[in-house]
Amino acid sequence: MTPPATGDVIALDPAASRGPAPAQPGARQGGTLHILRDGAYDHLDPQRSYTLQSLAIGHLLFRTLTMFREDGAGGRVLVGDLAETPGRDLDGDGRRWEFTLRRGVRFEDGREVTAADVAHGIARSFAPEISDGPTHLRNWLGENGGYRGPYQDGPDVPGLELTGSHGLVLRFRDPHPDLPFAVSQPTTAPVPADADTGADYGHAPVASGPYRIAEHVPGRRLTLVRNPYWDAATDPVRHDHPDRVEIEMGVEHGEQNRRTRADRGIDAYAVAENNAPESVAAELIADPTLAGRLRRDATPLVWYLAVNTARVTDLDVRRAIAHAVDRSGIRQNMLGEAQGRLVHTLLPAATIGHRDYPDPYPAGEHGDPRAAAELLAGRSPELRILCRSGDYFMAGGRALAESLDRAGFRTELVEIDRPSHNATLKTQGHPYDLYLMCMAADWPGASTLLGMFDGRTIGPTGNDNFVYLDDPGVNSEIERIGRLPAAEAAAEWAALDEHLLRDHVPMVALFSYLHVALSGSKVGGVFTSSFLGTPVYYNAYVEEV
Repeated sequence: MTPPATGDVIALDPAASRGPAPAQPGARQGGTLHILRDGAYDHLDPQRSYTLQSLAIGHLLFRTLTMFREDGAGGRVLVGDLAETPGRDLDGDGRRWEFTLRRGVRFEDGREVTAADVAHGIARSFAPEISDGPTHLRNWLGENGGYRGPYQDGPDVPGLELTGSHGLVLRFRDPHPDLPFAVSQPTTAPVPADADTGADYGHAPVASGPYRIAEHVPGRRLTLVRNPYWDAATDPVRHDHPDRVEIEMGVEHGEQNRRTRADRGIDAYAVAENNAPESVAAELIADPTLAGRLRRDATPLVWYLAVNTARVTDLDVRRAIAHAVDRSGIRQNMLGEAQGRLVHTLLPAATIGHRDYPDPYPAGEHGDPRAAAELLAGRSPELRILCRSGDYFMAGGRALAESLDRAGFRTELVEIDRPSHNATLKTQGHPYDLYLMCMAADWPGASTLLGMFDGRTIGPTGNDNFVYLDDPGVNSEIERIGRLPAAEAAAEWAALDEHLLRDHVPMVALFSYLHVALSGSKVGGVFTSSFLGTPVYYNAYVEEV
């Protein structure tokens, strides 16, 4: 299904951003929801939260300026969360945005959330010791001048103005029409300045959502109880159906799903948060009695074959690679058929404006070595494939190398330790031609993915443009589309997707993840977010014990 255009995704009618959240059929108040997960959260500090599951649990703890409200069936709309609306573009050019906070939103200690609390949260995201969370808003405000956060430079963020107790204006040098999406990230979660403990804030963050932390033993358990000052009338997205949410950590993926399948004791009230291993997933899918509680959902996470265009400069060679790749073989060796869906567009299907154009390299599931050989015209180019260490990654690398070898390439598969992989390929001038990468956008818009192909961003290290494409026409298109109002940009990004793949081949899309996991029989309201690709819990409830 083609997602709706941007204008249909942002709630332009203020009534859509009013609380309470839509009622959930069958939901009841009370009981304890149990979540089984494999390990500790990276951070519970909102400004440092960037992994998908940390973002999902953060929905219960923290409010943000805007938030996506999803219906669990692929429908979504961006609404005002702390803000009364998704924001107002004051001059119509994407450079000045105004937000008015709704009244009556309170922290867990009863204090009302103010614009100063939101501004402090944004300010602390600039601090070097808190720099590992989302970066879009920080980078855009950074266009206004240097700032090192509130601990070094005081509270005033360049470009951020408070207008009374409940108003903010954000000013940028360049147009940023995607700002309503960017402020849905936890960078904008409010933090009271007098409760801020810097890098240690994640030990006891102050909740503004429907739940607060009652106990946290990192790596073992996290217990949430209701925030007594949360008011459903102020929240257009969340519910507080369960009395408690208990997260058990350190439970292996297969064990999570075996326990929820057995459905005994508290596991009947539990959610397996992590994907089942392939062997377990196949059993779950084959069992018709689990159909009502098995999640087998598309995600925005896509594996790509990235091509270093600075080394593989011949376009026909890059097109031959696209024809030769055995997508199905790589998927089978890494995930298995049950957990991966073959794709060919650069933009995932959940992206606003995505268009499923015909595959320019219709090689079938296993590649077309003959079509590749025709483009090579008797040549046997050498390709160095960089691959992360470990059986999972190397299995995909070997399948890739074998398919290229069948088409006449000569490949060398180079194994590198996982921590060094990204740093190596993001360093300009590295000696590798191909690498397998898994990527997802920070919100369901195209700019955070296709913007990476802007060659003007290439530097010595830390390159998001790790395919090193530097084409003046592509660069100017990215700049042009990036200045368009969000409602106009979606179709233009989709056209650029097809142009990039057809005329430049900087990447070959391989397969998207499917999230396959199980909930206990007493759990309702849990679904896989269409753009986070992990279960979310703001509609969750449990049936009576």
